[in-house]
Amino acid sequence: MGVICNWFAHRCEAVHAFEPHPVNIDTINTQITLRNMQNITLHHFAIGKENTTMKLHVKGFHGHHSLGDVDNSPTINQIDVDVRRLDDIVAELEINHINFLKIDVEGFEEDVLLGAQKLLANKQIDYVLFELQNTILHSINRTSQQVLQPLFDAGYQIIDLNGNLVVEDEIEQIANGDYLASLNGIETANKLASSTFELI
Repeated sequence: MGVICNWFAHRCEAVHAFEPHPVNIDTINTQITLRNMQNITLHHFAIGKENTTMKLHVKGFHGHHSLGDVDNSPTINQIDVDVRRLDDIVAELEINHINFLKIDVEGFEEDVLLGAQKLLANKQIDYVLFELQNTILHSINRTSQQVLQPLFDAGYQIIDLNGNLVVEDEIEQIANGDYLASLNGIETANKLASSTFELI
């Protein structure tokens, strides 16, 4: 709906938002206009592991739409949407560094990360915020390990939002929740502890 990208727009030089659903695009554009935000670029496609067209499963709740028929709310429609790799997008836009990448894709987190392998390998992303919901992942035959592995392979450390480090050997026991990847998990955890509100 544009709430998060507007929050970031007040704190960042530039925000790039990605949204494939036409109704949500209209809502976000309305928010951008009403708030007169000049530093948000809204891209009308999804992010994934390859440049292609996929079915967006439109759910009964606007925040549940997914590229798969995940088990979060009933599917009420399907629409074709364009999907792009993040590595290709930043190359086209001549973006050399991403300070903060927020992923909210209802089970397709792994696809986003696989489409950003070059960025991750070159350490061009400082922080990656994402969520894990095992029920959603299992409903499309995916696992938490598949989500986390591209980050571990690229040399990132992962913490939960209480500052606890995720141990790679214990991925199978990881709980549902929000997680933050960075190059130095302990340093990041200390920053989280220093402020209730912002990661600086």
